[in-house]
Amino acid sequence: PSARQQSSSRNSAAQAVATDRIATDRIATDPVATVHVDLDGAQEIYEGHGWGYSHADDTVFESGMRHFLDFCGENDVRATLFVIARAVRDPRKRALLDEAVRAGHEVASHSLTHEYLTQLDLSGKRRQIAESRELLENELGVPVTGFRAPGYRIDRDSLELLAECGYAWDSSVWPTAKYARVLGVGIESLVRPHCPVSGSDFVEWPMPDFRPFPLPFNPSYALVVGDWLFRLGLRRFHSKQLPLSLLFHLIDVAEPLPPDRLRGLSSKIFTLSQVSAPEKRRRCQGMLDQVRAAYRIRTTGDAIAEWRGTTTAQGDGRRGTTSGSGESRANGS
Repeated sequence: PSARQQSSSRNSAAQAVATDRIATDRIATDPVATVHVDLDGAQEIYEGHGWGYSHADDTVFESGMRHFLDFCGENDVRATLFVIARAVRDPRKRALLDEAVRAGHEVASHSLTHEYLTQLDLSGKRRQIAESRELLENELGVPVTGFRAPGYRIDRDSLELLAECGYAWDSSVWPTAKYARVLGVGIESLVRPHCPVSGSDFVEWPMPDFRPFPLPFNPSYALVVGDWLFRLGLRRFHSKQLPLSLLFHLIDVAEPLPPDRLRGLSSKIFTLSQVSAPEKRRRCQGMLDQVRAAYRIRTTGDAIAEWRGTTTAQGDGRRGTTSGSGESRANGS
């Protein structure tokens, strides 16, 4: 080879090494994001608003699951799916859940029947928490270690029950004054992952801090308010260099409900039936692309394992920081 060819080869090799070093540095420094999908169908949305749902099929669940499986497959993303356990008893829904398991998605519980835990007594909470995990594990054949409360309505009794029933983590808490008051802690202790049950390794993987905006910046809200909400919220949150829970709902990609199933404007908005499925898919792709540019996407189980390793190595004292102690309250809102 000529001297020029040899020089060009050396330059190419040096550029490749530099590119690899940049990629390695990014892997080491970028914060982690987990992709969450709450599998609320039209049945849960309608029941939650007191409208009732009498149809045998569920357009939101069935079309939303098909579209999300395609969406995740095209983007090579393994998501954490928060499953309402009764769905395994519906043949249509069960087939889609089995497909999700085969695709390698992580299964977490979203309760047994989507009842609000804060409206139940202790035995009712235990049923929603313990029986949902047992049913999902027995029927889907995968370990279920995570939980999200319906409507994010969580309290200290529920967190303690989750730890007692063998869950490893929860992702229900938003860092707001309301949650700080209910849990008896300071807001800042809820911003980052922590162990909320004294004497337990059970982890709270919190929802992202959206202050000072009045609304969370997850895709469901952005699809109604405008994509600017997601863009600005993500930019502000990323500056904190904290783990991100990117929360989708099935409505974010589902087909609109047929007009004869809508109950006025409210049901149209709460099912995102005012936006076509292709348009929602396009906008969700843009939001995912923004996250991928700034975060390393992991399953929740893998992200928590990484967090445990980091906190153990650093000894940063975040275990048990929201156990309701006087010290935590002194940091309060």
